[in-house]
Amino acid sequence: SFIDRFLFDWFPPEALGAVRFYFGLGLIFYLNIQFSSLFTIAADGAPFHFTIPIWYFSLLGVDHITPSMIWPVRIAMTLACILFMLGKWTKPAIIAIIICIFYMKGVRDSISGDVHHREVPIIFCLIVFFVSKCERMFSMDAKGKNWPPIEAWEASWPLRAMQIYIVMFYFWALCAKLRLSGLDWFTGGGRIQEMLLSRALRDGMTPDGRVVNLPQAFALSHHPDTVFWIGSLVFVFELLSPLVLFVRDKRLIVFFLIGATIFHLSNYFLMNVQFFFYPFVFVTFFNMFAFHEWAKSKIGLRPRAVPAE
Repeated sequence: SFIDRFLFDWFPPEALGAVRFYFGLGLIFYLNIQFSSLFTIAADGAPFHFTIPIWYFSLLGVDHITPSMIWPVRIAMTLACILFMLGKWTKPAIIAIIICIFYMKGVRDSISGDVHHREVPIIFCLIVFFVSKCERMFSMDAKGKNWPPIEAWEASWPLRAMQIYIVMFYFWALCAKLRLSGLDWFTGGGRIQEMLLSRALRDGMTPDGRVVNLPQAFALSHHPDTVFWIGSLVFVFELLSPLVLFVRDKRLIVFFLIGATIFHLSNYFLMNVQFFFYPFVFVTFFNMFAFHEWAKSKIGLRPRAVPAE
């Protein structure tokens, strides 16, 4: 049936464990980048009250930060990512990562008085890994165990679920723009031009009239026609993003993911949106076990076959 082909007919069993390995590797860098601003605060050492405590801190009555807690949580978060990557105590490691994300995100967003959503897709993927059988393949947990091998469909549906969420994250972003601003967000490039100017000018200007940060955004904002075409490309990209779920041609999938990567890098260089390492989640679109075997052969880690006598 269509549902069977859509959800359960994509990956071999080994792929789920290999994706867990490379997802965990990317997660180490991603989370440390996301919370890098907190490590500067931790170096100062002085406790202070939050601007606006995030909702779960408010429920717990947490209204101030103790910077000395940031480094132990960072170390625990990184160690949990390594254990998750290696498949050692996989399920407890996932729980530990999620708890550390909630703490770090809560501290960062309570300081800024804003709520960021850059960890939402990550937590969703971790939950899917938790309910899957990812610890049974390509892991230290599986060594010495007599677990029965998992079926291909058991490896496929978690990866497909993550793909659906990742792709729909772009489509929902378009829906949010249209709900809040309508087509004004794109027509003429006015709203995007406004965002570029706002980001470029928020840190002020130098005495000689140059912006302190993001000069490329300030320069681009003076070319509304170019901004309009960039906005149009973003509109088409986010509108058509769900179609990649129905594509089996790896070249088209790679083309889409390259476009998504350019989108994130552009947001970083033009508006300092700290989402540039997010494309590491795209490992969920590929059979990373085949990639792993290929990589081992290239660097000489695969044992050579003994010639027959």
